[in-house]
Amino acid sequence: MSAFQKMKPGTGFVTTHSGRAGILHDVLGAGGQGAVYAVECEGTRFALKWYHPHVLNVDVSLRDRLTRAVHRGPPDNTFLWPIDFVEIRGQPSFGYLMPLRAQHLRCMRDLIARPPQRLELDLATRLTVCVRIAESMLALHAKGFCYQDINFGNVFLDADTGAVCICDNDNVDVDGTPGGVYGTRKFMAPEVVRREALPSSRTDLFSMAVLFFYVLIGWHPLEGKREAEIPMMDAAGELSLYGSSPRFIFDPDDASNGPVPGYHDGVVARWKALSAPLQALFVRAFGPGLMSPEARVLETEWIAAMSQAMTAIQHCPSCGAEHVFDPRARRIPPRACVACARPLPEPPHLLIGRQAVVLNADGAVPLYAISGGRPDRTRSGATVERHPSDPNVVGLCNRSATAWTLRLPDGRSATVQPGRTFRLIDGAGIDFGGRKGLVRWRALSGAGAG
Repeated sequence: MSAFQKMKPGTGFVTTHSGRAGILHDVLGAGGQGAVYAVECEGTRFALKWYHPHVLNVDVSLRDRLTRAVHRGPPDNTFLWPIDFVEIRGQPSFGYLMPLRAQHLRCMRDLIARPPQRLELDLATRLTVCVRIAESMLALHAKGFCYQDINFGNVFLDADTGAVCICDNDNVDVDGTPGGVYGTRKFMAPEVVRREALPSSRTDLFSMAVLFFYVLIGWHPLEGKREAEIPMMDAAGELSLYGSSPRFIFDPDDASNGPVPGYHDGVVARWKALSAPLQALFVRAFGPGLMSPEARVLETEWIAAMSQAMTAIQHCPSCGAEHVFDPRARRIPPRACVACARPLPEPPHLLIGRQAVVLNADGAVPLYAISGGRPDRTRSGATVERHPSDPNVVGLCNRSATAWTLRLPDGRSATVQPGRTFRLIDGAGIDFGGRKGLVRWRALSGAGAG
């Protein structure tokens, strides 16, 4: 690090707009743009991003972007948003104050890192991460901003809950404003790669779809046979793959860039494990959406499809591999496991409208699935429980705050108060007090409310 980055702990500063006094502590990290310091400002700890002087000469719109961001404020609390400018006497640059990132968060890049650094997450958590990113970008775009440089390095996540934290918000600008940020090559929309357009909310949608494909499939959506045949990637190869002649690896109408047997087997397996609605969104994002920005998948569409998939995770009874169960896809013979190729039986589930809620043994039903609202797996509305003396008898316990109405296949009905359990019976209907569900539990028989 150069001398200006090595500012001594204890160096004082005053924020430009609010006039708050602060003091520098240790350097948290450094990169091509500058260094990030831990600082304390009037008793509260923050992070300070301090720029290399040459960055200010190259990125001439940087200060204007940051000014607009500071004045408008953050779209939501997932963004480590610029709070105020900082200038230090005798230093030939400036920086901005932002919230500190929680130490337990992991960089999303770890999802595709080599072991042992690789972060292994179950499918439901990966879907949750995607939903949270889509929610954040929806809030950003609704405020008139575009992010411009969505990529793995800018998103951090909580491996337990799927919550996200979005960093490097000095990339953000008002949608449609000419700027100096193009993005990261593999995440750029094709028209930006070709330098025919500048980043916008529509190019953000493409970059977000690439990020989702990485999170769920572990691969780039445009890297198939053509990429595998390039002995040494160069600028011309990148321009062709990502800009001038892009083609989705799972394009249903053009197999010229399809998966290579023996090379993309894992990619194919993870793709087949998704539900048809999710696959259809990716086909649109990287089919019509490659060349038509208006055809790209909106944040709300991703949120709806992934929220439904989050409750529909089915484990292979033979090997445990995860799949998204789709109740509308009736298959004869049954769907085969993508890992061991053994048949996947239809899992016990609740059917709530178009949403399937797989009833895993000793599992939970998220509250949002039965009552609506923001998808949140941390709040339980019901739990699957076995009878204490007969493990073959399985029931659903009401963990919500409202009573349910149970209608049995023989016409009888019963009220299931909070804290009470009823036995799961195929064909039973449940009125959750707004939403209605149908039990599909073909393996068991019997009736009764507990």
